[in-house]
Amino acid sequence: MLIRKITITLIFCLISLNLYATDAAREAQYAREISAGNARDEVIWLGEPNKRFLVLYRESEKSGFKGTAILLHHMGGHPDSDPLIYTLRRELAKHNWATFALQMPLREIGAPAVDYYSLFPEAKQRINEATRHLADHGAESIVLIGHQLGALMALYAQANEPMPEIKALVTIGLNAPETDNKNAQTFELIKQLRIPFYDIYGEQDAEDVVYSARERRISARNNKQYRQFQLNRASSPYWQDQTLVVKRIYGWLSHY
Repeated sequence: MLIRKITITLIFCLISLNLYATDAAREAQYAREISAGNARDEVIWLGEPNKRFLVLYRESEKSGFKGTAILLHHMGGHPDSDPLIYTLRRELAKHNWATFALQMPLREIGAPAVDYYSLFPEAKQRINEATRHLADHGAESIVLIGHQLGALMALYAQANEPMPEIKALVTIGLNAPETDNKNAQTFELIKQLRIPFYDIYGEQDAEDVVYSARERRISARNNKQYRQFQLNRASSPYWQDQTLVVKRIYGWLSHY
């Protein structure tokens, strides 16, 4: 009877731990696909041996180097599967910015966004690791750019114990989910932010992105370096507007 109780307890603990950890097998599969099919970016591995994660680094194509953008993809994919992140990697490099695209933590295929909120501390750890790596290698102007769930992860990371090396935040399609999870309280997180913050969304974006735009502006009213921009007639994932998104981002970054 005692052995049965111990076994049940161990199983429960393992299940509980899995709820708060990335899907390692899925990440490994993506890493194999990316490494086999990517010839233009340098593949870098960061983190401790049992928590390593993949990063795609692309150098700036021009000599007037401005800085490095850490890029965070949308839910459930990888840096090559998110079309907007892929475009940003390619285009920012043409405009004096290097890019550092992180593999973000994953849940199982088909998991809803709410299941990802428990992974936000792990996402923050990866952002911190990437920031330290860049700073150790001489990067000075480091900015954080997130797309959809990657945008919320970026906001969470920089609002909670912000990294001083990160000089600005850009979110694309940032939503404000109706949840009690403390990791995903968009408005409260925005209130804590003090660095330059560019909030981009589409006029026909997801409903919670569009409807929360006004409240996001109100939450950021004490941040004089907050700007919000609506892409007219655009809807996620901005298939027809990626060039405009990139242009707005590097224009805003150049200003700040």
